[in-house]
Amino acid sequence: MFKDILVPWIDDDSEAAPLDAAVALAKECEAHVAMLVVVDVPAPMPSDWGAMAYDLYARLHEEARARAQKKAEDLRARFVNLDAPFEVRMAEALSLYPSNTIAMHARYADLTVLSSVPQGSAEAGLRHDAFHAALLQSGQPVLVMPPKATLALTPKKAVIAWKPTRESSRAVRDAMPFLHAADSVDVLVIDPKVGEAAHGGEPGADLATHLARHGLDVEVVVRPSMNFSVAYALLDYARQVGADLIVAGGYGRSRLREAMLGGVTRELLQTTHLPVLFAH
Repeated sequence: MFKDILVPWIDDDSEAAPLDAAVALAKECEAHVAMLVVVDVPAPMPSDWGAMAYDLYARLHEEARARAQKKAEDLRARFVNLDAPFEVRMAEALSLYPSNTIAMHARYADLTVLSSVPQGSAEAGLRHDAFHAALLQSGQPVLVMPPKATLALTPKKAVIAWKPTRESSRAVRDAMPFLHAADSVDVLVIDPKVGEAAHGGEPGADLATHLARHGLDVEVVVRPSMNFSVAYALLDYARQVGADLIVAGGYGRSRLREAMLGGVTRELLQTTHLPVLFAH
């Protein structure tokens, strides 16, 4: 059950869908929502004339703190009548990147909610960094909300993007509150590799048996990618069946490899039309 939900503020264009989802979930679960504003303190930059002067660094620090303070006050004023336990929290990134500060706060939450990262968005770099840090460093799940998506608290159909990996197994466990609330759950296996060290003799069957013992209504679906990417095949299937939620393991291979070659996590983050619960 989710009792502490973190919504990091990244930019004005990305706050609405994550906050709406967090508040709806908080009302359902009687949870607390914290919106985090990070003071991005510029690092002292040495030059040919030596280190940055202390008074210049102090002034930049105060300007950054003032901007964050104003943003926090604006958010508190906007959401003062929010019908859920809510706080706006400030934290300074003195020796860390802002994304690392987000990850530290995410360790003390049951769930972090962030916006998706459409390609070409002005703040794509900051949103990517926040997602990567929260997912890889917090040990907690991350719910990604596309701008126009709504979180269904009782999904009619949830789709698990299943691979026999630690990341996917963790995602299923972390998504259990959503899966229990769903009318039905599809275990979707795309391009399975059958064998002892992979999916076994019947891809998805072991997971379906496990979920059925938890009382879930489960169906296993095996599909080829048909020369499309796995992320495309997954989202296409979700559209066809009218899914409300996707559950997926995040970063089953290194972030550098994903950055160079692409990957399911990266593509889902950029192109999903549905809420996606990621875990690592």
